[in-house]
Amino acid sequence: MIVMSRTRFGELTFPVDAELSFPQGLIGFSSETRFAIVERVGGAVAYLQSLRTPRLALPVLDATLLAPTYPDEGMASLAARIDCRTEDLLALVVIAVSPIDGGLRANLLAPLLIDASKRRGRQFILDPERYGASVPLGEAPVGETRMVG
Repeated sequence: MIVMSRTRFGELTFPVDAELSFPQGLIGFSSETRFAIVERVGGAVAYLQSLRTPRLALPVLDATLLAPTYPDEGMASLAARIDCRTEDLLALVVIAVSPIDGGLRANLLAPLLIDASKRRGRQFILDPERYGASVPLGEAPVGETRMVG
């Protein structure tokens, strides 16, 4: 078991096989390579909890909730980027609350692609002409509420 204390959620316990590895880190967090997903009961938002830095937990949303238009290159193409089967792909977008209007914004430019079977992920930069790093969620079509993983 992995036990994390002093997280924003209090003490958390994860089974060892819940660990997700991001060998290259994340943009802005290059030394953060070990994470686990904290799912909320009854909500679409989950958290990517660092297993190195207890206070670091990024709110994330299943990218398939933004279907059918995101990402326009399709899940099979994204799965190929991390050499995984489409059915094993978990694509997440980091979200944040805007300090200006209090609305939810999503980083559609740099999704987190995770091979659920290998427990390895990587953050990719998509086409900046098509996607933004702070897109109001109201501007992206939202599908049914579910969390994959």
